[in-house]
Amino acid sequence: MSNRLLAAFIALSLTALTACESAGPRYRNVRSFSEGMAPVQAANGRWGYINEHQHWIIQPRFEDAKEFQGGRAAVRQNGKWGFINKRGEWL
Repeated sequence: MSNRLLAAFIALSLTALTACESAGPRYRNVRSFSEGMAPVQAANGRWGYINEHQHWIIQPRFEDAKEFQGGRAAVRQNGKWGFINKRGEWL
């Protein structure tokens, strides 16, 4: 393989590797998507919900969070479990 071809191959490989990195949010844990959202643990350890485009729908403020079922999800805040709706409001 010529030096020029090798350099092009390395440059293309590095470009492909760096393209896999997203400029979006970084997560510690991600659970399954349900009803269009997934519970996600942010870098600060708090849980919130993202959509399929990795945009925060409900900001991370919970100690734990489960998947949505029937329009509501179980979350833990201040050591207590309860339910929220898809806007993050307590039920």
